[in-house]
Amino acid sequence: MLFHSKYERARKWQIEEKNKREAMNGSKDMREEVEIADLLEKGDLFALISSAMFTILPVAFLVLLVIVLAGMLFMRII
Repeated sequence: MLFHSKYERARKWQIEEKNKREAMNGSKDMREEVEIADLLEKGDLFALISSAMFTILPVAFLVLLVIVLAGMLFMRII
């Protein structure tokens, strides 16, 4: 590998930093302690769902309209 020594040095540093954080926090895996409810505020779930609907539904309707129009064109119903 072209940058094998740099890669190994960076990987070694990354492992050392991980071990320092684990020793400082006293737990092996911090990800298990974090819950999604702790990360979201009160109105965030509604905002996430509504923004997804405003983003995805118009595109889905346009795709459906194109499929229907293509079907009508091939069936010569227009």
